[in-house]
Amino acid sequence: MHVLSGGQDAINKADKPILLVEDNLVNQKVALVLLERLGLSADVAVNGKEALAAVGKRNYSIILMDCHMPEMDGFEATVAIRKLEALAGTYTPIIAVTALAMAGDRERCIAAGMDDYIPKPIDKDLLKVKLNHWMRTDVVFKNQKLVRKYMRPSNSLTVLEGDPIDLAELEEFYGAEQLSQMLTLFVRQTDDMLRRMEFFMKEKNSKAVAGLAHELKASCASIGAKGLSRLCLYQEQAVGQEDWIEAQETTASLIRSFEHFKKFVEDVINTEEPAALQ
Repeated sequence: MHVLSGGQDAINKADKPILLVEDNLVNQKVALVLLERLGLSADVAVNGKEALAAVGKRNYSIILMDCHMPEMDGFEATVAIRKLEALAGTYTPIIAVTALAMAGDRERCIAAGMDDYIPKPIDKDLLKVKLNHWMRTDVVFKNQKLVRKYMRPSNSLTVLEGDPIDLAELEEFYGAEQLSQMLTLFVRQTDDMLRRMEFFMKEKNSKAVAGLAHELKASCASIGAKGLSRLCLYQEQAVGQEDWIEAQETTASLIRSFEHFKKFVEDVINTEEPAALQ
C-alpha cells in the first residue's frame, strides 16, 4: 500500500490520512498528485478487499471510492465497511469517485452507504470543496447519527435492487395495522413533496428545495428508508452550493428511488391488504 507525504498548502489538514480506492494506475496518480497539492497524505487500495482490510487496520479521515473495480467493487466495499463501522461504533465519510455512467449508479452509491460524489475526471477545486465539507466534525457526526437512527449493527445493508426498508423490523415495532397506515401516508406525502420539489427546481429556488429535502429526509429516516434519506441529504448539500446540475440529477434519482420504494410497498402491503394504498 502506497503512502504519500503531505504538502505545505494543506486545507483543514486532517490528523488521519485519506484512503484512495482505485484500480487504474493513471487515475491513482492523478488523484495522489491532487491530494499532495492540497497537503494531504493518502494510502492506496487497488480494490474493495484491500480497502476493507485497510479500514480494519487504520482510521481514515475520508475514503475516496471508485465504484467499478475487480475482486470487490466500490458498492460491495462500502456495504462491508459500514457493517464493520457499525460494530466498532465509528464512521468515515465515503466519497464516490466515478463517472456514474451506468444506470442506477447514483442511487446505488447512496443506498450502499456512500456520502457524496466526485465525477471523473477529478476537478481540483471541486475536490477541495468536498474534502473541506466532509472533514468537518459536525458534518460527520450528523451523518453518523442519521445512520444509527434507523440501522442496527446486525442489519444487512442493501443497494437499490434490494428491499428499500426492513418491513419485518418495522412491523415488529409498530404493528401491522399501524405500519400499513404509516406507509400509506408516507407514500402520499412523498409523492406531493417530490412534485413540489420539481416545481421549485425549475425556478431554481434553493431555499424551497433545501427545505423540502430536509423535511423529506426526516420522514424517510423515521421509517428506515435509508437510500431515500441519503439522497435527500445530498440534495440539501447540492442546492446549498447552488450546484443545479447535481441537484437536477439528484432530483431524478430521488424520483426513481421513490418509485422503487412505492412499488415495493404496494406489492407487499397489497398482498395482505389490497386496498391499503388505493
